[in-house]
Amino acid sequence: MSNVTRRALRVYAALSELKPQSGDVLDAIIPFFEPILALMHQKVFEPELLAKGAQKLYRWRINRDIAETFIPRLVRKGYLKRKGTARDGIYIVDFQQASDPAKLDDISEILEKVIDEFEKFPPRVTDLLNYHRTREELAEILIRFLLSLDAYGEAAFAAQVDRLASEEERKILDQLEEGGEPLPNDDRYMCARFVKSMCSKKPEYVPHFARLASIALLTEVVEDFIKPVQPATGVNLTIVLDGPVALDYLGCSGKQLQQDVRSIIDSLRGIGCAVVVYPMTCVEIQNNLSTMLSLPHHKRHGYTHDAIVSGEVMESYVQTVARDPERALESVKIPVKAITLDQFPNQHKWFDYERHEDFLGSVTWGNDIAAREHDTTALALTMRLREGRHSSDVFRCRYVFVTRNATFERLSRKYCLESQLINQVQQGPVVHQRELATLAWLRTGLGAAQEIPKTHLLATCDRVLRARSEVQEAVAAKLAEVTPEKLEQFELLIQDHRSIRRLADETLNDERVVTAENANQLLEAMRQATIEEEKAAMDAKISETRQRMNKRHRADVTALREAEARADTATSALAAAEARERGRVDRSISRTNIRLAAIDYVILAVLLFMGCLAAYDFVTGGDLKKYIAWKVVLAVAGLIGLYHLIAHIRQRPIIGTSNALNWVGKRLFKRFLKRADVDSFNIDKEVEFVGGRVRRKPVLRHRARIISGSTEG
Repeated sequence: MSNVTRRALRVYAALSELKPQSGDVLDAIIPFFEPILALMHQKVFEPELLAKGAQKLYRWRINRDIAETFIPRLVRKGYLKRKGTARDGIYIVDFQQASDPAKLDDISEILEKVIDEFEKFPPRVTDLLNYHRTREELAEILIRFLLSLDAYGEAAFAAQVDRLASEEERKILDQLEEGGEPLPNDDRYMCARFVKSMCSKKPEYVPHFARLASIALLTEVVEDFIKPVQPATGVNLTIVLDGPVALDYLGCSGKQLQQDVRSIIDSLRGIGCAVVVYPMTCVEIQNNLSTMLSLPHHKRHGYTHDAIVSGEVMESYVQTVARDPERALESVKIPVKAITLDQFPNQHKWFDYERHEDFLGSVTWGNDIAAREHDTTALALTMRLREGRHSSDVFRCRYVFVTRNATFERLSRKYCLESQLINQVQQGPVVHQRELATLAWLRTGLGAAQEIPKTHLLATCDRVLRARSEVQEAVAAKLAEVTPEKLEQFELLIQDHRSIRRLADETLNDERVVTAENANQLLEAMRQATIEEEKAAMDAKISETRQRMNKRHRADVTALREAEARADTATSALAAAEARERGRVDRSISRTNIRLAAIDYVILAVLLFMGCLAAYDFVTGGDLKKYIAWKVVLAVAGLIGLYHLIAHIRQRPIIGTSNALNWVGKRLFKRFLKRADVDSFNIDKEVEFVGGRVRRKPVLRHRARIISGSTEG
């Protein structure tokens, strides 16, 4: 593990223990100086040597004055011992390298898990390039990427070393590793893709990434000069936004950049800062957007174009902002400060026209004279509005101009120093957005704005992942050489964000890997990116439809089964009800037949008795004829016999006791049904009365047996 990674993890642990207002946050970065102090053990402490060592190890822009401000902290830590008198004293370094503390175990375990994921990640990104790194190398480049070290140029650092007079000091520097060289483009791109993927798919690692990224914000504190780090409230600072920063705030550059800028600006607003733009910035925004929108799609580039292609911002919204930037900014509470170079002559002494022209002549960035004039005017207006009130604490400077142009920030400060407009410890008029993120994070209370390191990290990833126009131009040039007929197809594909992302993935955003041999392969990969996403979307839609239909089918089957179960239950209940009713009817039939049988037997007994009397009368020679009753009986019997004879001869129905029993049985049956509470029984259709008895009709008897059998089953 290199010194860079080891010290980064030490600072991670130190930051994890810091709480808001619980100490000086600068103490947390002292572990970065330990490898230099170890080489200076038992030697006289030289602030210049400490500064050069930090420059070599980490590429920090740290000078002797900054190193001297760390002396009290190093003394408190016991790393320096004072010798001599109070006036002529010196400091002796007393530090020996110790093993890393056990408290790094937690982050080390987390880092191991992250590297496990990182090892699996590269094959998912590109099939064209063979990106292979060992676990140790992956850990190094990931930590260095998260630290976002601003690299010194090799020539600039060599010039710094040449100023060291002592040979012993040179030897000490030679023992330090080159820990701060910029990451190659392919490593930076792969790290950015990996971090973005992890933040979306495994959010449990986001706090650790954000904590490591916060170390990058801490390095801002020690670069150039020591800045105050204590939380501030109720400040009187006006932040003036540059055009690109204002567009980020409006969302024209994409969601991630908007979240980054808004988290910074809104946190500073919370402690009393005001936010404005200059009038010429609105003109610059209008010109830049209008120029971009007027170009053919395949010739557009920049953050706004990328956001339009990816669908993060509507082109109609960008057109609205381009028509009236002032109104768009006022809608998000960023007013335009009405001021020009000709106004307020009493302020001209703080940055007059001669200085304006002098600085404009030194501006070398950008090809557009309007952009250079805008930056120069912004510097002049900011210096005038300060009215000479400069401070090392940015919140006491009244005005600062915030930009993403690192060159503008660096050269404007250099010019103000050379012109003696500010001194070494005072804040320059122009502040880089990254430095503003540091201010917002630290000065709003360490830990009170934890969202800032995370959004800053993700915004940095987005900037690294932004498809470089040089890659597109290189592919177009190679296609024009080998297959010019496919150039039009390429121009159409680069209007699709999926194709652009695949091109960046396949080349790792490095135009040097594009050759005539792989140009067609890259074109095919871009084409497949659109097809694959459409296919994946179609498959997802089909899968969703299938799942929905399966769910509906399962619901229908369940409903059918439930309906069948309810029908079965109802059938069973109906059968049971019918069985109960049949039982009641059967009991009523049985009772009726019993009663009819009794009546029938009584009639039969009466007839037999009458027959016996008739036989007795015949034997005795008419002994009963003297009785009138017997004569009536004989008359009735004669009439009945005559009726039967006549009806028999004429073959007509004969009315006898059976008919009488049938009539009586019907009435008895109705009475028994009423007592059994059977109301819906139809006597005429369901039963018949035959021979003085009641019975079910034949068809109904068969159905009753079927119902009885199903009920028993």
